Amino acid sequence: MIGNPEISRRELTAGAVGAAAFGLRALGADAAAETFAYVGSYTKNPPGGGSSNPVGLSVFRLDSDSGAMTLVQQVPSANPSFVALDPTRNFLYVVNEISDYEGQETGSAEAYAINPLSGKMTLLNRQSVKGAIPAHLTVDPTGQYLIVANYVGANFVSLPIEAGGRLGPVNSEITDTGRGPNEQRQTSPHPHAVAFDPAGRFVATADLGIDQVQIFRLTKGRLARVSRASTAPGAGPRHVTFHPNGRILFVVNELNATVTAFAYDPVDGQIGTELQTIATEPPDYRGWQSAAEIAVHPTGRFLYASNRGHNSIVGYRIDPADGLLSVIGHATEGVAFPRSFAIDPSGARLYVANQTADTIVQFRIDPSTGELKPTGQVTASITPVAIVFRPPS
Repeated sequence: MIGNPEISRRELTAGAVGAAAFGLRALGADAAAETFAYVGSYTKNPPGGGSSNPVGLSVFRLDSDSGAMTLVQQVPSANPSFVALDPTRNFLYVVNEISDYEGQETGSAEAYAINPLSGKMTLLNRQSVKGAIPAHLTVDPTGQYLIVANYVGANFVSLPIEAGGRLGPVNSEITDTGRGPNEQRQTSPHPHAVAFDPAGRFVATADLGIDQVQIFRLTKGRLARVSRASTAPGAGPRHVTFHPNGRILFVVNELNATVTAFAYDPVDGQIGTELQTIATEPPDYRGWQSAAEIAVHPTGRFLYASNRGHNSIVGYRIDPADGLLSVIGHATEGVAFPRSFAIDPSGARLYVANQTADTIVQFRIDPSTGELKPTGQVTASITPVAIVFRPPS
């Protein structure tokens, strides 16, 4: 008899297959008690600069007390720029930011099985994503589909995930059209992000090339548009995230270095009015602008975004009454072209992937104020560009 009736047959099967790949029991007493970090790195011609990583994917173990990172595995992969776990945390999915997979003008996605004890991974398979230069990905809450944003392909696609974690071929596609006012960066659509809302009912997307955020519905693996909203002309929406209450959609705009907050209806997936747009840089900064990543703290009290021009992580307080943002400050120590960052599962630390410095820098998050305080923990990592954490099972 199954002890937890809430665990689905698919979850049990996926867990068993993932563990069986390494000769381990699934969901047993030997389940992992450690946190692992999976890091993607550019392996050639990093946009924005940095070293070329001869490998691609790295696995680190986190010390439970200090949060220090220890390398446990490296796996060859072609420009693995973004990484995501499935809901069971038995599988890792990766987009290969390339445009020549198997001789075609397209990128690809990879599926890996994870050893729950060691954190190590083994490649399951690789599939075309039917679009060049994939930029971002997410797994749906049921673990049955992978959604990918293809930056040069101008499309969003879905791929089925089989019971054993392998990827099937693309089975749905939505293509954007149009352009923006920036002649260097917005001559065509550039899908840049996909993220499910907290209820798992709809997918939020960002298209940097046409200054639009859109909401999609996923039904039996098929994507369909539900609503859309525009940012300021030339803003260049890059990444999106939701407040845990599901009623605010936050967007970081790369080209004008701002964060925009939209009202959001989690019942019908409609994007509402723009609540606020706020700068990610200090008011006296006059240099190159390039915001990149955005994330809400698990408590819902703070929001963070990265600046690759100003080289900082900006922190904001989120007003619990209206969701409006106010600046906490800018963390700059050891920050160099922070393409991405991630908050650990405990919510105690934030890790910055410094693309041009070949380091991952750790900050402690003050639980009362949200201020980021450097801990002195610095991990060597060649051209780190994305991080995802696998917490203990």
